[in-house]
This record gives sequence, structure tokens and C-alpha cells, in this order.
Amino acid sequence: MTERKPRPDYSGEFDPDFRFEDLTREALVRLVREYALIVHLLDRSCLTAVGLRYGQEAVEEIAIEEWKGASPVYARRIREIMGIEGDGVSAIFKLLQLDPGFAQHYMDVEYELVDERHGFFQLRSCGALLDVEPFGERSVTGMCHTIEDGTFDITAQAVNPKARIRPVHRPPRNPAGRVPHCRWEVVIDDDTETLPEADITRMTRGTTAARHRFPPMRDGTPHIPGRPSGFRRDPDPSG
Repeated sequence: MTERKPRPDYSGEFDPDFRFEDLTREALVRLVREYALIVHLLDRSCLTAVGLRYGQEAVEEIAIEEWKGASPVYARRIREIMGIEGDGVSAIFKLLQLDPGFAQHYMDVEYELVDERHGFFQLRSCGALLDVEPFGERSVTGMCHTIEDGTFDITAQAVNPKARIRPVHRPPRNPAGRVPHCRWEVVIDDDTETLPEADITRMTRGTTAARHRFPPMRDGTPHIPGRPSGFRRDPDPSG
């Protein structure tokens, strides 16, 4: 087999056998950045369509269900491929750093780990906030209060069922132009209410996308580190 030279981009001839592993590190970083932003573009187009037809309350309801369904499922997948162990605040922060919902640079997030049961994160700049601020306080409150209150604990409890995320401050910004845009506290506490798994999460976990297992890379490297190269599917795809 002819050894492939890593591609810094996809200029030149079409390759019918192209795979991501054919790209250089720099090209992969560029692509991952864009893919994370595409998550936001898909979200904007979908929820804008919902809002135009059904109104702001429907946007909030659908957005909450969307993230309830997806976040715990992709969190598990990311933990698996990235070797994120433990159930403390550092594991929660690692997942947030890799979460497409926190697309790097579009969301300028800073983290402060106090200990494994306590920490803070803040957004010096939030692209999503800058999108909705021109539409007024109702839209800002819908995103930064209603939607986040309905989803943040779900994301944290995918790591630890006793985790919670609460605002230190959040928009609407007062004073206008406040930086950081928001600041949040993450706490793991035995008194935290563990949220039951939502029906939409169970339904999402049962989809072919959630159960899909990628084949080994071209050189035989398994998609999930530590798994044999012939590994195809989790023996318990619903787990």
C-alpha cells in the first residue's frame, strides 16, 4: 500500500477514498472548529424556523428537549473516546471544553477549578448572546434563564448525579456591555436533586446515531482507545 502524505487541506485532486486521518493536525483543528460552529448554525436555523411559526415559548420548549436528548448521549461518547475518567468537577469541565455547544472562540470560556466538588466557569464573550441581544430582553431571558435552567444540570449530571450549575450572574447584562457576559458556579453536593432521565434522552439513546460505532482508522488504530481494532459495537448499545 502506498503511504499517504498528510494533507494540509483538500485542494488538488478529488480522492474517492478520503478520510479524516489523511489530514494534518492543523487541517483537523480547522475542521473541528468549523464543525462545532456548524452545531450552532443548525441550531439557529432550526429554532429560528420554530420561532417564526410558533413563537418564542415554542423555541424554548424545543431547545430544552433538544439538549436534554442529545447532551447526556454525546457526553458519554466523548468521555469514551477521550479517556475522561472520574465524576468530579474537573471531569465536568473537560466535557464542557470539548462540547460543541461551547464552540471554542465563538464561546470564550474560562474555567476555575476550586476542588473536585466546586468550581466556576465564565464566558468572557458568548456568540449566542450576541445573536439574541438585538431581539430584546425577552429573547435573552429565554435563552439565558429558561433554556439554561432547563439544561445545565442535565449536562452536569451526565458526569455526576449530584452536580448542579447555578448562575453567579447572567444576562440580561447590567450594566449593558458587562464582561464577562455570565459566570456560573458548579457544585457537587449530596443534597442536590438528581433529575430523572427524560423520555427524550432514552429515545435519543436508542437512535442509530447514538449507537453507531466507528471502524478503526486506516492504519488500524481503534476509534475508542484501548479497544481492539476489530471492535465494532458496544455490547449494550442502550447503556
